[in-house]
Amino acid sequence: MLTVLFIWLYVIATTYLIGYGFLMSLVSLPGMRHKKGKKHIKEGKRYDFRFRESYIITGVVLVTVFAQIVSLFSKVSVGANIVLISVSMLVAVYYRQELFEELLSMQGKLRAGANFYIYLAVFLIMAYGASHGIMHYDSDLYHAQAIRWIEEYGIVKGLGNLHVRLAYNSSAFPLTAIYSFRFLGGQSYHVMSGFFALLLAWQCVDIKNVYRRGHLVISDFARLAAIYYLFTIYDEMMAPASDYFLSCLVFYIIIHWLDMYVRHERSYVPYILLALLGVYAITIKLSAAPMLLLTIVPIYKLFHDRTKEKMKAFWTSVILALVIAVPFLIRNIILSGWLLYPVTMLDFFGFYWEVPKGVAEFDAMEIRTFGRGYNDVAAYGNVPFSQWVPNWFAGITGLNKIMLVLALASIVIYIAYLVYFLLVVAGEKSDKLKTLNRAKVFEISHRSMLNIADFLTIGGTLIGCFAFWFFSAPLIRYGVVYVWLLPAVILGRTFIIAYNRLLNDDVKEIVVKVLVVVFMAWFIYKCVVVALEDNRHFNPEYLLKQQDYGTYEVDSFEMGSETIYYPVSGDQVGYDPFPSATHDITGEVELIGREIKDGFKTIAK
Repeated sequence: MLTVLFIWLYVIATTYLIGYGFLMSLVSLPGMRHKKGKKHIKEGKRYDFRFRESYIITGVVLVTVFAQIVSLFSKVSVGANIVLISVSMLVAVYYRQELFEELLSMQGKLRAGANFYIYLAVFLIMAYGASHGIMHYDSDLYHAQAIRWIEEYGIVKGLGNLHVRLAYNSSAFPLTAIYSFRFLGGQSYHVMSGFFALLLAWQCVDIKNVYRRGHLVISDFARLAAIYYLFTIYDEMMAPASDYFLSCLVFYIIIHWLDMYVRHERSYVPYILLALLGVYAITIKLSAAPMLLLTIVPIYKLFHDRTKEKMKAFWTSVILALVIAVPFLIRNIILSGWLLYPVTMLDFFGFYWEVPKGVAEFDAMEIRTFGRGYNDVAAYGNVPFSQWVPNWFAGITGLNKIMLVLALASIVIYIAYLVYFLLVVAGEKSDKLKTLNRAKVFEISHRSMLNIADFLTIGGTLIGCFAFWFFSAPLIRYGVVYVWLLPAVILGRTFIIAYNRLLNDDVKEIVVKVLVVVFMAWFIYKCVVVALEDNRHFNPEYLLKQQDYGTYEVDSFEMGSETIYYPVSGDQVGYDPFPSATHDITGEVELIGREIKDGFKTIAK
């Protein structure tokens, strides 16, 4: 736990400073100073970020991109950290006055009430959870090895030929590698999935404002879903699994987006940044591709009443999106020979180190088959939709099944919203007042501030994510964030409409108090359950250091002058020994050069 705390403090310091420096530079560019109108641009005022964690999450994205770029040329180790520290110090010196004022401002806010102690408690509790727990199966299968390749070599050609799972590139792995501190000679720490959970947990602290506020807003429902998710992964978030990175990030994006709607954020700048964060999410896991739908909002804001300044902001955004995506795509090509492995329809290159097309297609089919509840890939094509869906649904248990049903009901409600809204707008264009009055049936009072157009955009994005997950690989672990967020947003908005339209003030007050009591009872219950479960596996050793990867019995074979290891049974090897394959691949794969750093290719048959 102590090592996790120290590393997290280092992560916060570097990401905050780098993110702060970048955002201050960004909002100084033409078109990116937008606050509320042209007046602010003329006055030369920078955009004021209300959400201070924006600096940290921006820094996380920048460090990730940096780690990926470094990996293309060398190993991600001490040198990369020296650069991080140097850049952080330059930012600290250059913006020393502004940072000092920021520090005083944050101290004042944290000292107000019990805020400081709440955030500190969350920090310590999450660090304890990230120090030990259940190692994700895939982490000992290939995540640990993927991270070690980045630590030792950066990247090598055709690595997916050695171990097909190593072709699954994720920007989460270079980020984990740069903060693993393997270069100190000890273990390789894997704290960044827990750090993403920490950022989400800090964001969820605002749920406490419900009682003070006296009413619910739509982001409260998303926070409730996120809190439940954090409880479910508390004993697993120490594993560097991309699923946890992605789910926490999607929760963070949607909650932040809803918060901006609630606060009537009119500037297009923060929407651009959140859309770019959606691009970043795709580099963590390709299943987040529908998050690109969120770009509709900033694109509309930029092209509506188009100006020269807005067009500059648009092209700046396009360049930033490419900066985020291109290093990830280059890593894909080097690792597997494919632009988006295991997608084979994008066959542009034909490099000699390419993972064979048949292997990639089988791999993609295996993922879909497993996600639908089957282990026999050969039977995949013979199982009709009408058969696998009932079997898949029957395999889902507990609250996830209830939320899945609510998610499907939410889609129906969303369609009703959409149809009604389109009919009103299309059928009564000539009577603007009548149209407005009818549309208000689906509007929320001023205290919740999410209009129908914004709701349709964000709801449509979540439905797109849900559908993409369901028709690709609907393993609940892969799409739990969509299963929970979809009803949270759509049914949450429906509840607020009914709450505001049907109840008088006295009843509203009672409803809020009852909901607060129920939430507190549930929250305490979950805390007790998690504490009791953790107590059974308590190990004082993890109060100082983080639990390491698993260890397994291995055998080996020679490839050229290199020794390659593989598991005696099963397919997991953990972090050591290195390098490893799933089995003895003698006669199947060969070195491109004399050393493993030169890469691997499949032997032609």
